[in-house]
Amino acid sequence: MMATSVMFSMSGVDKGRFLDAVKADPQTYKDWEGNGEWNIETSGKEDALFSPFLRKPFKKALETGLLPPNLSTIAGTWGAVSDQGDLTYLNLIGLAERDGTDPDDLTAAEMEGRYQAIAAVEALKRFMPGCEGAKLRNFGMTLGVRDTRKIDALYNLTSADVRGQARFDDVIGIFPEFIDGYGILILPTTGRYFHVPYRALLPQGIDNLLVAGRSIGGDKTSHAAVRNMMCCAVAGQGAGVAAAISIATDTALAQLDIGRVQAELRRQGARIH
Repeated sequence: MMATSVMFSMSGVDKGRFLDAVKADPQTYKDWEGNGEWNIETSGKEDALFSPFLRKPFKKALETGLLPPNLSTIAGTWGAVSDQGDLTYLNLIGLAERDGTDPDDLTAAEMEGRYQAIAAVEALKRFMPGCEGAKLRNFGMTLGVRDTRKIDALYNLTSADVRGQARFDDVIGIFPEFIDGYGILILPTTGRYFHVPYRALLPQGIDNLLVAGRSIGGDKTSHAAVRNMMCCAVAGQGAGVAAAISIATDTALAQLDIGRVQAELRRQGARIH
């Protein structure tokens, strides 16, 4: 499984000094490589793009002993810095081999993740310009769990589908060529996209059940695409429309007129082609 995250944010950051430091040493998506679990496959077009990525403050913290050797995996991205000094969306803590279906694993990950987040804050205060007087603002409400169970669907998406702009007659929405996980990072910068098929929401062997979100049918590489929140929204809208039409027409989900589902999605403003 992909690593579980503990997200957090900081306050009291000097925005000007922080952004000046970022501009003086801009990081790219190519810079994600070289730290074991961060080794990634790209399509090449991502490599030179700017990435809000932080690793060097934590390397310095390791070298000086501020961070213990077992916290060498701390690194990741930040989202924005407000004029008030809030440094948001700090996605720096990745906890490998945690099972999101196991309460014991979830408890241990909450504890370990918060411990690592506090250590990351101290490293940023010491080694990232603009963070000297900053402090922890808050933790994410829950762990960031990227994968657990998936259904075996009437159609299971494949790596070739999400990489090769697959097209399906039962499409309920589209999603860009955005693959993030299992050592692959391909960003949606080219206009390429694939169809999300209705059949991927229908589990085999169970009548009248719809499954939306990251649990829809597919292999590991396709999961690294459909797990993204925006694709979960696409599947969710399609599932909601299908459920409503199923009830209104007293028709089993597997026998729905997909053209009617697609027409309603278009009426709602969804792009399906």
